[in-house]
Amino acid sequence: MKMMAWIAVGAIAVAIGVWFYGRYRRLRQSRMISLVALLREPIVFDPAVLAKIASQAWNADLGDGTTEGADGFVVGDSRFTSIMSRGRMYLVNCLPDPYVEDPVAASESISDLRIRALFSEHRAWFSCDCLGVDGTATEEQIAESYRCLAKLFVELLDENCLLIYLPDSGVVYPINEETERALQSADPLKSLRETMTVPVIEVSDDDPLMIEAIANARRGWPQFVAAFEARAGENFSIKAPVRHAGNTEFIWICVTAIEGDRVYGTLGNDPANLGALKLNSKVSVPVDELNDWCYFESAGNLAGGFTIAAVQEAARRPRKQ
Repeated sequence: MKMMAWIAVGAIAVAIGVWFYGRYRRLRQSRMISLVALLREPIVFDPAVLAKIASQAWNADLGDGTTEGADGFVVGDSRFTSIMSRGRMYLVNCLPDPYVEDPVAASESISDLRIRALFSEHRAWFSCDCLGVDGTATEEQIAESYRCLAKLFVELLDENCLLIYLPDSGVVYPINEETERALQSADPLKSLRETMTVPVIEVSDDDPLMIEAIANARRGWPQFVAAFEARAGENFSIKAPVRHAGNTEFIWICVTAIEGDRVYGTLGNDPANLGALKLNSKVSVPVDELNDWCYFESAGNLAGGFTIAAVQEAARRPRKQ
């Protein structure tokens, strides 16, 4: 009888949780406290497994997915799971569909080529949401809600996850080696921002700002060579085209050597679509193809970086559909 009562309560809790979530979204409250994982392939979360994971993440007793614990309960199905923990309601959504109707079409508005490619690839998603946060919540209360969500969210991530999306701010973060540390930090949102890599932005070949910037970089190349050979600075990098299977990306390269008409180094950020090449992969490029260069002078000032302003301007422009 007790088990039947628990099941009945659980079913009601799921219904209330889903209803509350729908109402929560319709009301368009000032903040939507949610972390969304965009996935390559659909997954399924068993409520019993979520109960164990959430209990460990929050150091709480939430039962086993069929019975209530001292600090709350976990109950749901393969799509929606409600979690009550210490008087707060959370919802874990797990949907076997893209986050938007047409990921490829939606990705065309994303200026960062790397994020665009990953977004267009996703086919499912899950999210961890904190319910009941209204416009009266303080920034510290919101920060605490994100800390709680991040502790659970990070335990559910694996190699199937392509991107993390924050509905509250509309920002998308790619997954990298720093993501787990960021989510486990005392300020996960700030730490996630620090994991952002250099964006890969598409700029037209005839963009006047870019043409002028490249010309200035090539005229100033002897300055870079002299500083590099004298080690009069640090973080010496160039930007040049790297090609693979018909794809070309202008990417920053950390310089390790300059020999004749070639520059040798390692990729300074992850490319969007260059096959097996990734961050720190070794490459070499002809000097006459360089697009930009930069380094930090001994006083800490940035030298070079001529194309940065042109790329930033291109990123601000709306993409043509």
